[in-house]
Amino acid sequence: MSFLDQFSVLLLDMNGTFMVGHDRFGPDEDYFATYVRLGGRDLDRASVSRIVNVTMDTLLRAYQAPEQVDDFPSVAEALHRHGGGIQHADLSLLETVIAIHELGSVPTEHDQFLRDIAPTHSLGIVSNLWSLPDLWVASFRKSGLLTIFKALVFSSQGRSIKPSSLLFDKALAAFPPGSAILFVGDSLERDIMPAKKLGLSTAWIAPRGSAAQAADVIVECLPELKNVAVQ
Repeated sequence: MSFLDQFSVLLLDMNGTFMVGHDRFGPDEDYFATYVRLGGRDLDRASVSRIVNVTMDTLLRAYQAPEQVDDFPSVAEALHRHGGGIQHADLSLLETVIAIHELGSVPTEHDQFLRDIAPTHSLGIVSNLWSLPDLWVASFRKSGLLTIFKALVFSSQGRSIKPSSLLFDKALAAFPPGSAILFVGDSLERDIMPAKKLGLSTAWIAPRGSAAQAADVIVECLPELKNVAVQ
């Protein structure tokens, strides 16, 4: 019997679980080129780089602070704090710049796994995002993946981030009580441990040789779940 056959619902983290190439931030990223491509003209390269880098540093510090799990600032808030004197239109463009650099893509084999399992399992997403989810939803709509998800829960639509139970609870409410649910994620602390604490079964996407009591199964990539048998 397949391990997946035990479940009627798969809740999935997104970045690092079925999306890759996300979070393209750092000294080698050309935020200014993205800003110009979006139509920006008033800010110079140094200003764009400074504002984006300081904004991302602010968000990263908040992300690592346990006391901000249920009080996480939005990208717009952080930009407003560090972009003093900049026109609203440019702050809006920089918000989109950050979203573009945060957005990843779904590899072909992950896309196929999701499509293959959708006829037999209800699917949902519970994901931490810093940016508003518009670009992600548009990407799923364009690829045809949007229709296979029954629940889409993104942290940027509120002020909580995983491991907060509020995000998990919101997704769980979309499925019938008593559903057999598997949570799949790549972060032990933000995905697997909080899901297990809520009584969910768990599949951890982690390098070979990894071990954790909170993980019911460990695989190197999402499509490997198809090959896991019940022990």
